[in-house]
Amino acid sequence: MKEYLYDMHVHTAESSSCAHVPAADVVERYKALGYDGVVITDHMSQYKMKRAKCESIEEKAEYFLRGWREAKKYEDDGFSVILGMELSFLDYNGDFLVYGIDENFMFKYHMDQFHCLEDFRPVADENGLFVFQAHPFRFDMTVQNPELLDGMEVYNGHPGHNSNNDIAEIWASKYGLRKSSGSDFHGDKGDMPPGGIYFGKKITCSKSLKSALENGNYRLKTK
Repeated sequence: MKEYLYDMHVHTAESSSCAHVPAADVVERYKALGYDGVVITDHMSQYKMKRAKCESIEEKAEYFLRGWREAKKYEDDGFSVILGMELSFLDYNGDFLVYGIDENFMFKYHMDQFHCLEDFRPVADENGLFVFQAHPFRFDMTVQNPELLDGMEVYNGHPGHNSNNDIAEIWASKYGLRKSSGSDFHGDKGDMPPGGIYFGKKITCSKSLKSALENGNYRLKTK
């Protein structure tokens, strides 16, 4: 059976100040590696929005969406560009990959004003979103109550961090959490660390991504 490979954790220079590769080049690189798509998970936090001098909901949404919109221009029948987000809270206790969002969602909330996962969980449930904790076992992270999570990133390929992926794998299995894998691509070393998920069908939008994660019929790429 044919499988389709998507990287679940990718940043662009347009919307993530810590990233170094513009969206067009991100798509080109992943196409060359044989991926079928990427989930653009640019950062959303109060620090990022203040640095970008964004104050209104509209300004924040427009800034956040820049990288995804630019990458979307290079989407074609064989390659999908899907919107996601890496969210950090005011009471910094970790980073969270949010799947299932669309453009309209970004104009509904001041996403950088949530204090903690407990604050955000009702919004995620109301809007049918999935929340995975990103790289939960890096040394500066606080592992969250598994009852507040839909899943956990058990493989993070960022070459500049020790994400203790083996511990994340054990923890997710212990609590029955869905698992994800992503490269956490920033382009700071110019390489393409492995990461992603093989799905049994094409993923073309945030809704179909969430559905595929919910179904659980996928396997992880970790090398």
